[in-house]
Amino acid sequence: MQNKLTQHSYFTNCAEVSDSNFNLLTQQQQTQLTQAEAAFVLQFVADVVQSLTTINVECAEEEQYFVRLTDVLEVLDNLQMLYNTLCNNTATYKFTIAQAAQALCAYDTEYRECICEQFEDACNDCAANDSAFANLAANIFAAY
Repeated sequence: MQNKLTQHSYFTNCAEVSDSNFNLLTQQQQTQLTQAEAAFVLQFVADVVQSLTTINVECAEEEQYFVRLTDVLEVLDNLQMLYNTLCNNTATYKFTIAQAAQALCAYDTEYRECICEQFEDACNDCAANDSAFANLAANIFAAY
C-alpha cells in the first residue's frame, strides 16, 4: 500500500540543489527534513526491516540459514536510532538529514548500494505524484 504524503518542500523553486545554490538555503533547510520527508524515510527504513525479515524467515524454512541476518540487524539499529529522535509530546520527527543518510547509507556490505537504489526508486515513485520528493534522495545521499 502506497502512502500519499504531502508537504511543503524547501526545494520547490529549485531545479536542483547543487553546490552553487546549496549555500542559499538556510542552515535549517540544509540539515532538517520536513515532517513528510522524515515520515517517508522512517516508513522506508521500517519497510526494509520487514522485507529483510521476510527474506530471512523464508530462507530459514527453505534453506536452513539466514541470508540477510547481518543486514537486517544493521538496518534495525538505524531504525532505532531514528526512533530515538522522535518527540512524543509534539508527535514530530527530529532526526536530521545526516541521520537519515546514516540510516540509508552506512552499510559496509554491498547492501548499501541495494538500499540506496531502492530508496531512490521509492522517491522517484513518490515524486510522480508529489514533486517535492524529486530531490529527497539526492539531498540525503549528499549528506553522507
